[in-house]
Amino acid sequence: MNVNSRNRHRAGKKWTVAAAVLTLGASLLSGCGSREAKAPTDYDFYIFNGKTENAEALDKVVDRYEQETGLTVKVFSLGTTDSAETLRAEMNSGGRPAIFSTNIGGVTEWAESGAILDLNDASDPELKALAQDVPEALRLSVDGTQNYGIPYNIEGYGLIVDTRMVRDLFGADQTQPFLNDFKAATYDEFETLVKAVGDYIATGAAPSVKLNGRSYAFVAQKTELTSQLTGVFAEAGAEKWTYGDHMGNMALNAVFGSAVAARTATEEQVDELQAPLAKLARTLDLYSTHAAGPDGPMERGPSYINSTTASYDVSVQLFSSGKALFLKQGNWVYPNIAKLNTDILPTLTFLPIKLPLEQSDIQVDGLTVEKFNRSVPEFVPSYYAINAKVTKLEQELAQQFLVWLNTSKEGRAAIVEDFQFIPYNVDDTVQFDNELNNSLIQYKLDGDTLSNPFNGSPAGGGYWGQEVLGSILQERYYNRAGAWTADDYKTIAREAVQGWKDVMY
Repeated sequence: MNVNSRNRHRAGKKWTVAAAVLTLGASLLSGCGSREAKAPTDYDFYIFNGKTENAEALDKVVDRYEQETGLTVKVFSLGTTDSAETLRAEMNSGGRPAIFSTNIGGVTEWAESGAILDLNDASDPELKALAQDVPEALRLSVDGTQNYGIPYNIEGYGLIVDTRMVRDLFGADQTQPFLNDFKAATYDEFETLVKAVGDYIATGAAPSVKLNGRSYAFVAQKTELTSQLTGVFAEAGAEKWTYGDHMGNMALNAVFGSAVAARTATEEQVDELQAPLAKLARTLDLYSTHAAGPDGPMERGPSYINSTTASYDVSVQLFSSGKALFLKQGNWVYPNIAKLNTDILPTLTFLPIKLPLEQSDIQVDGLTVEKFNRSVPEFVPSYYAINAKVTKLEQELAQQFLVWLNTSKEGRAAIVEDFQFIPYNVDDTVQFDNELNNSLIQYKLDGDTLSNPFNGSPAGGGYWGQEVLGSILQERYYNRAGAWTADDYKTIAREAVQGWKDVMY
């Protein structure tokens, strides 16, 4: 477990409060019939940060905020696989955080305990407006009526490709047209492409393929790059989250437009998942029969799900070393790739994951098969929330800080430059050295994004995806050699839907 715990609270530090804050505090206290519990005297407000990636950067940002305002801010950053217990302890302590990290999986707990402020009721008009600007599909809510958080950032995933490999497969003058046409291509065109690339890897020859109706011929002779390919996809069969959560989320997007929609689904709506999940199983069959190994294709069977031969790290290594054309992952993988092969960093981009959906499979209003297959999922992993149980003064100061962080020149620069986060309200002025981030930004600006309904699946994000869908796939399908059938696709879908119902209803 990777633990990075930081506490920048400096006991005994001398602090001053700006005159405006003193006036605010006096007016708040004088308006109460009985005096509120007094805030801690050695800091003005406290931030509990559950995202270790930005721990050092947040310290620096808060230092600048302290210098600008004269306030003293306590920051505690804890990064673990599960920081929920530490947060619960802090929320029940004598010095509760005024701002804390949470997500769609934790919001119900804090809403039921009355510990999270609905930003629809924020007293600061700027924060209220900021919260209202969060797109509905990205809002932190229990049932869709609340708006509990300000996003830390946006993350997303798709098929990562090194465009140099595309260049060497189809020619330099075809690289950008290929990328454009791939986005608009149908699933059937994608499936034909995958099989053709597999043939090219095996024999050095394959028929031309069509994407978006346009023909692409393979380069006659393999290059140094394409000679390294051993498969089309770098798969992580040992990691159920990579196909249970990520790929499962693709199917869920056909029925649910958000995590809240999935969490509040009726039994009839869950039944509508059967067709998309069967189509997902067909797609996973394609991926797993065209998987790359270190020296040749990775075959389904025990080695496909073994943590030493098919882990997340192994899949990233295979892609980074040019063994696979595609890696299905998110922009969070960038630092891992950077450690392995800096040469490919400038030429990485995202391409959309496609499913063989029909329009009758899609239940989300306004979503078409064409839009689905040209879009990538983008979502908020963590939110800043305000503790409704701290003093009114601390709540006001917390609101002012979140406004500053997300609207001021200094705050927005910190999000992009120091945190290296994509702001949820990103515009075309934001550019990163990280090309995966830039790719996600372009999908967002183009309006070609899907949501994160898997986070609203039963028992919180990871359970259904990993312990239901993921376990079905890993234990009974990936673990055996041999072909899958159309009946297998239906069985996977039926059992995954029943598993959802068994937990939820």
